[in-house]
Amino acid sequence: MRALAITSISLTLFAFVACTASSSPTPEGPATPAASSSSSGSGENAGTGSTSSGGGSTSSGGSSSGDVKPAPLPAGWGASACPAAGAKAGYEVGDAIGKLDVRDCETNAPATIDEVCGASATWIFAAHTHCPTCQATASFTDDVATAVASKNVAVVHVVHDDNGTSCAQWRAAYKLAGLSNVRVYADPTGAVWSKLKVSNSTAPSAFLDKNRVVTYKEHGLSKATVLTQIDAALAR
Repeated sequence: MRALAITSISLTLFAFVACTASSSPTPEGPATPAASSSSSGSGENAGTGSTSSGGGSTSSGGSSSGDVKPAPLPAGWGASACPAAGAKAGYEVGDAIGKLDVRDCETNAPATIDEVCGASATWIFAAHTHCPTCQATASFTDDVATAVASKNVAVVHVVHDDNGTSCAQWRAAYKLAGLSNVRVYADPTGAVWSKLKVSNSTAPSAFLDKNRVVTYKEHGLSKATVLTQIDAALAR
């Protein structure tokens, strides 16, 4: 009888551990973009909510009201400026960036990052709206975009809404609408995150050179590292 009781307790503990280990890969975090984020800017593990190494600065996210339409693209940008096929299409370093299934912020119609073809380099950031690291990265994106605008650099946010913050609200909250070298798209299913990620963590970035070849990918980058990788892509 005592042996049966011990066996029953052991089986119960095993079932609890197995359930915990097989939990959903959806990242955990606060419910809305932080008005003043204290995130370190490190990549948040998508399975447990823990973070990987990386620095980052933060600033006010602002209000989601008062969104404006995107500023006109710089002269010479657009799908007609996309380079001829060179490297094989894909999502790893050395590949020409493959198709990313993004959606328009306002209409939810299929869209394409080809509208930033013609840029001399591109920074693509995939955000989960609940994620503190993503919010911290978004809070310095306008500074980065302004700093690199004269270098003909495109900045792209691809936003997966997992807490009720729409793509348009994200764009307004982080003051990205009025910048001509910035485009923000929706990623309803998280498919773009899946293609850009290096690990099962949120906040992946990918950098492209003028030929749209992926030069670097990583999670949870600081503002300084983003600028360094943009310069590295420009030098290619």
